[in-house]
Amino acid sequence: MKLFKRISKRTMVFVAGALVAAGVATAIPAITKAGFGPDRPTKAYSDGVAGFDHVTFNSFTGVPGIGDERHFFNGKYEDAGSVFADPMPQVKQDDTLTLQVYVHNNADSALNDAPGNPGIARNTKVRVALPTGTAKTQQATAYISADNAQPQSVFDTLDFGAANGGFFAVEYVPGSAHMKTNFTDVPLSDSVVTTGAPIGTLAADGNLKGCFKEMALVTLKVKIKMPNYVLTKQVRTNSVNVTPGTYADTKDAAAGDVVRWALHFQNLGQTQLNSVAIADHIPAGLTVQPDSIRTSSGTKVPNSAIIDNGRTISVNIGDYAAGAGNYIYYDTKVEKPADTVCSKQTLTNTAYATPQGYGAVYDTASVTVPGNECKPTPNPKYSCDLLTVTKGDNRKITASVAYTGTNGATLKTVTYNFGDGSTPLTTDKTSVSYQYAKDGTYAVSATLTFSVNGADKTGVTSAACAQSVTFTTPTPPVTPPVTPPSELPNTGAGNVIGIFAAVVAVATVGYRLFLSRKLAR
Repeated sequence: MKLFKRISKRTMVFVAGALVAAGVATAIPAITKAGFGPDRPTKAYSDGVAGFDHVTFNSFTGVPGIGDERHFFNGKYEDAGSVFADPMPQVKQDDTLTLQVYVHNNADSALNDAPGNPGIARNTKVRVALPTGTAKTQQATAYISADNAQPQSVFDTLDFGAANGGFFAVEYVPGSAHMKTNFTDVPLSDSVVTTGAPIGTLAADGNLKGCFKEMALVTLKVKIKMPNYVLTKQVRTNSVNVTPGTYADTKDAAAGDVVRWALHFQNLGQTQLNSVAIADHIPAGLTVQPDSIRTSSGTKVPNSAIIDNGRTISVNIGDYAAGAGNYIYYDTKVEKPADTVCSKQTLTNTAYATPQGYGAVYDTASVTVPGNECKPTPNPKYSCDLLTVTKGDNRKITASVAYTGTNGATLKTVTYNFGDGSTPLTTDKTSVSYQYAKDGTYAVSATLTFSVNGADKTGVTSAACAQSVTFTTPTPPVTPPVTPPSELPNTGAGNVIGIFAAVVAVATVGYRLFLSRKLAR
């Protein structure tokens, strides 16, 4: 069934007339950022377009006088001629704004009377989540939900900004929530800004039918509060005869001095501020003096206000109308700095003031305390100076380390790496022995760990703490083999005589031949 063909003239007057009168027709500007969600299927409006086959909210686009239904939350200033819009960048102190939530169940109207009435949204609620606290910009979010809707809840946002750029808060006006439909005009519960308020076509009963003629407008009012308040804090070293003019943001003090702190809270705005809580955090080096806390009227604050083991003063100073304020004073004693503190210290004290429902403001003051007269602490020195490697027999070495460790630096361990792939040896000894398994050239190094004023300094080494060592086994000289004769000569006495006789005989024959040749000439 087509969506608009069954809308009566009276309905069209309400939809267009009520929204135009409220400023919707001309007040939905081009949105620069999407503040709605979640993503969901949409339909572009045209004459006779059918509704959805299920309950869903505000999912038509291009609706005459409305535009994109997903942008369903806007607001209007109280000024004459103001129209509904989003954002609202010009809010001012004590403005009363009207916020509006447009609710349309997009289910096709034929489903309202179908078996089981699947077109009727059940337990339909509108909830507006207002911002809390103060800020220069604020954002509210409106939610429309029903148990059988798809998606079950949709939302849109509305942004606010102050005309003067200052801080402000957005407060709900109790009893201002209202719902209007073609069939009823009724107030809504204040639960609209907490858990959500039920709405409906005929009553605020949670049952909202599908179709434009069943749509609802929910409105509520909010008040803009622009509180303006400050907290100032100062200190003086003389706690007698309190005179505000003698206070300053910082003072010099010595150990044993009593200093007095002055906190001044002032409501500078036109908004009533209630239950102003003061929290003053005391730095180490200062001790709060009991029975010293009081207000400008002379009222003493109980010592129970000193909490956190004396490190915080916490007190509620009450309510303050526009222009009202109050002072709080208390004393602290300056403690002697620890012996290890040699330079002057600045002890900064920070206080906070937080009116109920608003943000905190804070201020600081400080005292400067001289340190102790300490002797200069020499710089620790530590280094690995030399690694000596001495060779021994059977591929043994002795590795010895020379090092420097002074002015708080002491040797803790030495790690020897023998360069043969074995696990490095970590020991507190500066000389160790080691034997290699085989010949070769090995890079030996030492890495030191020092304890320096209680902290470990690791990986201390140098080029002089790396040496190499080589082991080789000498090759013996090679002697060529000698082949023995098959029979050794006999050199006994008989053989010697025989040899001599033979030589004499040969010589005699030779001589004779020589003599005979000479005579024959």
